[in-house]
Amino acid sequence: MNRRDPVLLGMTVLAVVAVVAATWFGLSWWTAAHDEAGLRARDRDTVLAAATDALTALNTIDYHDPGPALDRWIQVTTGQFGKNLSGDRQLQLDRAVTSRTIATASVRQAAVTELDEAGGTARVIAVVDVQLSTNGSAAAPSRSRLNATLTRTESGWKISAVQGAG
Repeated sequence: MNRRDPVLLGMTVLAVVAVVAATWFGLSWWTAAHDEAGLRARDRDTVLAAATDALTALNTIDYHDPGPALDRWIQVTTGQFGKNLSGDRQLQLDRAVTSRTIATASVRQAAVTELDEAGGTARVIAVVDVQLSTNGSAAAPSRSRLNATLTRTESGWKISAVQGAG
């Protein structure tokens, strides 16, 4: 009579279940990692993070040492917008010091409204809260609604235009 060892049979069944489970999870992971919708969502998240960082930077300055803030403005912008900020650097520094401006910003809400991955452009809408003090006055809160256009550059997504939204 041929008897099977129950331990060996149990181990074989367990090994088969483990291989099937590993295969299923592996295929699920691969499918999710290469899914068009998943890749597009990651791209939108990247654009949104860059826009949030840039809009915060563009609305923040301290007249005590405005140079680093202005350098950051130039760093997060591109195209004609970035060139304008670079060209007007001294004027912007003088303005901040003369008006004794201190502005601290935070993006309250933001959303990607358009993303053209192939063209390397995106549009974002945002609500930005700013605490603004000029000429020694107490900081006053303000809220801006902004439309920003971003362009993909070699160093990531940067703002190429920004304007107030109605």
